[in-house]
Amino acid sequence: MLNAILSKMNRENILSYFLAFVVIWFGINEIFNPESWVVFLPEFFENFDVVNILVIGHGILLTLCGLALVFNFYRKYIAIILSLILANIIVTLLFSSGLSQIAVRDVGLLGISIALIFKN
Repeated sequence: MLNAILSKMNRENILSYFLAFVVIWFGINEIFNPESWVVFLPEFFENFDVVNILVIGHGILLTLCGLALVFNFYRKYIAIILSLILANIIVTLLFSSGLSQIAVRDVGLLGISIALIFKN
C-alpha cells in the first residue's frame, strides 16, 4: 500500500497536492464565510449588492480547481486558470495595500502554478 502511494509521488503530484490544499482551504472559507473576504475586493465593488455572491463564486471556482488538481483532471489548464487568478489577486493586493505578507505568499503560490504549467 505504501509503495503504491510512494510510486505516485513525483514532483508534479507533490506541487499539485500542496497547491490544491491551499486553494481548497481558501475556497471553502470563501464559500462559508464570504463576509470576511469582501474586504479584499477592489473598492469599485463595494457599491454592489452582489459582493457576497462574487466571493462565493470565487470560492467555488477555487475549490473546483483544487479538486481538479488532486484528481489530475486537466492539470495544466487548471494551473493556467489558477495562475491568472493568483496574478489578479497579487496585482489587486499590490495596488490596494502594497507589498504585504499575503501578496508574498501568493507570489509563491503563483510560482507553483507556473511550474505545473511548464512541467516536462
